Amino acid sequence: MEPVIRKAIPDDAKAVASVINSVILEGKYTALTNPFTVEQERAFIEGLCNRSALFVAEVDDEIIGIQVVEPDALAHYTDSMQHVATVGTWVQSNFRGRKIGQLLAEASFKFAHAKNFKKIAIQVIADNTGALRFYGNLGFKKIGIAKKHVKLEGKFCDVCYLEKFLTRDEK
Repeated sequence: MEPVIRKAIPDDAKAVASVINSVILEGKYTALTNPFTVEQERAFIEGLCNRSALFVAEVDDEIIGIQVVEPDALAHYTDSMQHVATVGTWVQSNFRGRKIGQLLAEASFKFAHAKNFKKIAIQVIADNTGALRFYGNLGFKKIGIAKKHVKLEGKFCDVCYLEKFLTRDEK
């Protein structure tokens, strides 16, 4: 069945938390380490600004993947980075490799472009070859590596910095 991609609503909080928490519990694909409660996720969804969106992928009325697009964290403190967004993608393990992330990204990129973002910058754990391949296929370019940037299950991991320009004239 073809996934349905739509913006999350507060009532999706339980399912969204379940997807994120399933990836967190794998212990190797995200720098997030603390599972989210339904209340935390509901507050996050309700608190999204007009330049932020959380997209969900549903199959048979079950949320199986999510992607958030929002202003870079520094944009809260300076106008000089209002053109930079960031994204995060989480897909349940049994649905990876089925183009779920690509469909979520299409919605996120369209949203980001409409909100006047020019570039998306992200961080990916260097050992997460699947995510690096996924983002590379979306047009992200590796621009640097931060050594021993996160610590997961007692092991330091490098983080790759990637970026994607949303319009050709911005490259």
